[in-house]
Amino acid sequence: MKFESKISLVDIDRKVFDIKNEPMPKGTWLWWFWLFFFNNPKNPQKPRQLMILWSTKNEREIDCNDVKLKIDPLKDRSNLCGAVAAWYFDGEKMHHNFLLEKCNIKILENGIYSDSATPTHFYMNKKKSRIKIGKDFDFVAEAISNHEFKKPIYQSSTYIGKRGYSIIKLNHLNLSGKVRNRPIRGSAYFQRILLTVPSPSWYWGIFHFQNGGVLTYFNPHFLGKSIKKDITFFDGKKMHTFRDIDVFRKDGKIPTFNISGENRNEKIKFVVNSYSHSSWTFKKKAFKMFPSKLVYNEYPAVISDLKLIDKKTGKIIPLSLGNSVGNAEHSTGFLL
Repeated sequence: MKFESKISLVDIDRKVFDIKNEPMPKGTWLWWFWLFFFNNPKNPQKPRQLMILWSTKNEREIDCNDVKLKIDPLKDRSNLCGAVAAWYFDGEKMHHNFLLEKCNIKILENGIYSDSATPTHFYMNKKKSRIKIGKDFDFVAEAISNHEFKKPIYQSSTYIGKRGYSIIKLNHLNLSGKVRNRPIRGSAYFQRILLTVPSPSWYWGIFHFQNGGVLTYFNPHFLGKSIKKDITFFDGKKMHTFRDIDVFRKDGKIPTFNISGENRNEKIKFVVNSYSHSSWTFKKKAFKMFPSKLVYNEYPAVISDLKLIDKKTGKIIPLSLGNSVGNAEHSTGFLL
């Protein structure tokens, strides 16, 4: 059973942090995830990016980038034993494992914070969220658009019993704040995911355009077979949705992804050009015996050669999008 709805900005802060009644059987994975894209004066073509997530998994032990995280089963829903993790591309260099630490995640009515060596905080108040990482990063992300695609979205799907997933996401927020006491501006993406089934491998991307447009794609797959395929493109005025898509990874020093799709009336194609890379490797023993591994790659990237084509006339539909910035994910493996 699948379910999708919009969440009002009045209710989102309560919904994002309310996990009291969520099903969390063995193996459940829960995370709050932010991507921040912001200006890079030294090289505007490669915007700075920071990813941070707060996460817990209903396992006693899991290995992340060779750091063993011993996690107690979920007992207190207001004080989760978990981890905080982040990477940071500073405009020139990628800082892997910028944060990677086991910690307690304190759950408040409208926020979370960690007791990690580098304290982190995330508070949400309707349209505005504030995220602080130590003394160096202070972000304010604000939802200001009335377009449906930029409003909070809730999706869930139940497969067997309590097994399935739920996601709350905000596809585009305006970003301001300070990095090491210097003002920044940009955009942000947020999601909260509760996953009670093993995750397949996937291709995923989120991209923001200068004119306010947003493009996302998602292609989870298992044993070479796609489970779901979609591209959603808001060109700043109009929505375009594609269910029939192809993703082709072209390897080099750093990969590019050629992506195409079509619906009844239109075709779309574009190239995702990576300019940096970070990754997380998760390992655990399934049933205490069998090793399983998931490699989760993230690529700061921009889009080029985007073409939207009218299938009836064969003509390219003119677009005025401006510069793009975003992140492409490609995971491999399977974590039981």
